[in-house]
Amino acid sequence: MKTMRHLLALLVSLLVTSNLSAQTEHVKFLGIPLDGTIQQFQNELTDMGCSDGKVFLQLEGMKAFKGSYAGHDALLMVFYDKTIDVVYQAKAVISCQGVDSCESVFNEINEQLQTEYGTFLSTKSIQFEHDSYGYTILSPQRVVMGVVGLFVTKEENSPNGYSVQVQYTDTANLRVHERQQSDDN
Repeated sequence: MKTMRHLLALLVSLLVTSNLSAQTEHVKFLGIPLDGTIQQFQNELTDMGCSDGKVFLQLEGMKAFKGSYAGHDALLMVFYDKTIDVVYQAKAVISCQGVDSCESVFNEINEQLQTEYGTFLSTKSIQFEHDSYGYTILSPQRVVMGVVGLFVTKEENSPNGYSVQVQYTDTANLRVHERQQSDDN
């Protein structure tokens, strides 16, 4: 009986430990975890050579950098909670010369995402008259860490007219951001 209690206690502690470690894992964008402050993320982008570190555009809760994603020139947009400075989402926006060029880039990146995340928990839909995909990112413990969205957009202000966008969202930090916003209101 005592051995059974020890085994049960061990099992419970293992479950609690695995849950705690799962909660500290974060989605990665360009190999950088979507965690920490916007300044830390900006420094990592610069150190990796993904960006020159100069802010191209800054809005409340978002900084954008010129850089590259999957071998394509891209605008790298990083979203963070303006109150506590925690990064929760990042997006690469790749401008294309027409819809055919976008289709090629879209298919190339979609293949990479399917290889990385599989298709078991992926979704396909139509957005802006084009296929879009969503991939759920799981931790090794099979806990949802976040999502990656891939879509094509028509851009009225762009000389090229279209872009492929790849958006990574960290579930844990998005919840922190949403709680912070509701506390501010």
